Amino acid sequence: MTRDDGSAAKLRQSRHPDKSILLAYIRRQPLDDRLYIQQHVEHCERCSQQCDEYKRLSSSLEDALMQVRHFYPHLTSYVFFSIEEHSYESGKLRVAQRQSLSDYRAKRKMARLRIAISLVLLFAILLTTVAYAISTNHTSLISYIPHHSIATTQPSPNLGNLVPPPQVTSKHKRPSKHIAVPTPVVSMASTPASTVRPSMVICDTSITGTSRYLKICGDHFTPGDKVTVVLEYPKNSQSLAPVTVDGKGHFEDGFSRACGDIPIVIHAIDQSHKTESATLTDIPRGCSSI
Repeated sequence: MTRDDGSAAKLRQSRHPDKSILLAYIRRQPLDDRLYIQQHVEHCERCSQQCDEYKRLSSSLEDALMQVRHFYPHLTSYVFFSIEEHSYESGKLRVAQRQSLSDYRAKRKMARLRIAISLVLLFAILLTTVAYAISTNHTSLISYIPHHSIATTQPSPNLGNLVPPPQVTSKHKRPSKHIAVPTPVVSMASTPASTVRPSMVICDTSITGTSRYLKICGDHFTPGDKVTVVLEYPKNSQSLAPVTVDGKGHFEDGFSRACGDIPIVIHAIDQSHKTESATLTDIPRGCSSI
């Protein structure tokens, strides 16, 4: 018997992992002894069959839930969240889960706080600009006051030798001249156009083996800005590398994930203008074609 055969025999005879551990293993959840479990499943026929059965059940459940996702999106998201909840039966994994969820909520609170501070600073800058403009216009108005209306204490020149010209009175009154008042012209360029909120759709998708590729297309963002796509899962979130918005306010991004590891919500956040964002919830899941 070779050394490899002896190691395989020991793995087959070793203690079988708990069913909850096998379920967490096939769902790619964090495990401390994942390498040992993988080696055991590869050499243990009983555990390998159990994992295959779990995979079939998980795929069937996801296919059934996808059929009602278009009609009940919130209910489907809750079901996926419940599946993830019940897969964590180990106490250590539950602690890690709560810690991850609390970290995500803390990040969301910090993001909201930064947005509020930015709005306050913007309002303060606007008030300062308006006050400066008012003070500048007031000074310019004073500088244009006619000099003849300002009283002076300087002595007037001697006008004794000047004889005023005779006044000629006319018997006919001159008709008053009609002064045309220009009609104000409203420029269409000065009228603010209706703002269009940023949007995001899945513009392409394909399936390769047990993985699905999703292509994200966004529109109506500020040209030249950096946009970050955030994948939100029931327990955590993941940010993709920022992409640049083109001159037409459009951007494209994509990612590949295992068919059982598709996010439930996708966000697109503008890094320069935090108020510009888009959310996508209707996401195809599983390996079945849409």
